[in-house]
Amino acid sequence: MIYLSDFSVICFILKKIIIIFTKICNLSIRIFILKNFTFFAKKMFRSIINYFETWQDYHWLLALYTLITIFIAVVGSRKRTTEDFLIAGRKVGTLGFTTSVVASYIGGAALVAFSAYVFRFGLSALFVFLGTAVGFILFIPYAKKLKSWSDEKVTYTMMDWFYIKYDKKTGTLTTIVLMIVYLGMLLNQFIAGSAVLAGVSGWTYEKSLIFAAVVLAVYLFIGGFQSVIRTDIFQYFVMMVIMIVIIRIIWMNDAPTVLPEMYKTTQLDWGMMIAFLLFGILIVFQSAEYWQRVYAAKSIKVVKKGFWWSAVLTFISGIIITWIALSAKISNPNIEPTNAFGTGLVALLPQKLSALVLVMVFAAIMSSADTQIFVISSGFALNLFKKAKDDDKKLKKNTQFITLIVILLAVLIAYFIRDIVTVVNFITGIGFTVLPAAWAAFHFKISPKIAFQSVIAGLVYVLLLIIFGIFIPEFVILSFIVSGLYMFVGNLIVKKKEIKKNNIYEA
Repeated sequence: MIYLSDFSVICFILKKIIIIFTKICNLSIRIFILKNFTFFAKKMFRSIINYFETWQDYHWLLALYTLITIFIAVVGSRKRTTEDFLIAGRKVGTLGFTTSVVASYIGGAALVAFSAYVFRFGLSALFVFLGTAVGFILFIPYAKKLKSWSDEKVTYTMMDWFYIKYDKKTGTLTTIVLMIVYLGMLLNQFIAGSAVLAGVSGWTYEKSLIFAAVVLAVYLFIGGFQSVIRTDIFQYFVMMVIMIVIIRIIWMNDAPTVLPEMYKTTQLDWGMMIAFLLFGILIVFQSAEYWQRVYAAKSIKVVKKGFWWSAVLTFISGIIITWIALSAKISNPNIEPTNAFGTGLVALLPQKLSALVLVMVFAAIMSSADTQIFVISSGFALNLFKKAKDDDKKLKKNTQFITLIVILLAVLIAYFIRDIVTVVNFITGIGFTVLPAAWAAFHFKISPKIAFQSVIAGLVYVLLLIIFGIFIPEFVILSFIVSGLYMFVGNLIVKKKEIKKNNIYEA
């Protein structure tokens, strides 16, 4: 005779057995899927390589990539509000946040510039990526404050920070400075990207420039910042897959001979390592696109996880770019450093794989240029030209109009100016002048007058460098120290005057 208590015990035991059996089955299924996924992934990888080694028409692949990008923008634009257009509705998740941050960092100009640094300075240049990764992690506490502040104040751009924390005059000055910086960054994307695109595809520089500009204009006009986030996810994965394919091919073909030579080439320069590390850290705090992505994030948790993953992926991407550039130097040490990426890849890879390189370069241009264009257009529309009577619909139209104007202006300048080094030095110098005022507002109460004057002091320093002909990276990067010292000393003087004035008043 079985009692109720015995039946309960039996049921309890059977339940535990079923749970354990289910876990074992789930584990077995996962192992089976993982093994088969790995098998099929390797098989697919080999098929991709074999396919592109026998396929020479890059036009079809480039057209397909372009159509997919525009399609993503069109889908993302359906039934979207003005806030969706300007800041992606503040609903960006971890995946969109991370890939967008990394994709905006690794653009066409970055591929060219970083490859040139690696070509000249060897493994020391990798510290740019290490510095940026460290910068993302150091920026997290500030980003969490920014997210809460932005949700409360309903802000859209980095320039809003200066308007609210200081005054209209300081906000207007920093807006103008940052707009010039981002126009210069956009020029770099067009100049470097179009040059590499032309070198790989056989197109003229002008044709490559116009093609990139038209594609950008279409999907930014349609989808706004929402399309920036969505297309960046797609563009980043395209870039990473192609980079991995390229590395695998280089490894299979040249690893036995390249590795010993690479060891000899990777000299370390401690001075440059520190300079690259510092540059990478500072660029995070000064870059308006990262502030804008913090505002667009779904939550503080997304911001924290997103920057941690961005740090990891940025450094991994840096290792891949460094590997490609060093391989290019070993195979052809006589090329110009600025041509290290494009020329190097053409020399290293079979010509039949030019389609892959072409798409990667184009994706790199798009992923950074769209961010820079939207920072400029939204900055102008929201911070310089916005009127009290403007409604959301008017604001959206203004942003769309300015987007087209910015692209047209950048194309015209990039047509006549093709010196990327000068542009990089200039935007670095003037961009870092706003950094002390941006950072200080988190910790101290700074006089708006002193904040305004500190930016002016940094700009004067950059102007003097140009006048005296010492406009080089080692001196340009010090503009933030000039601005910071002026702010520190000026604020101390203002405080002493206020204390003296208050004492006289009390007496």
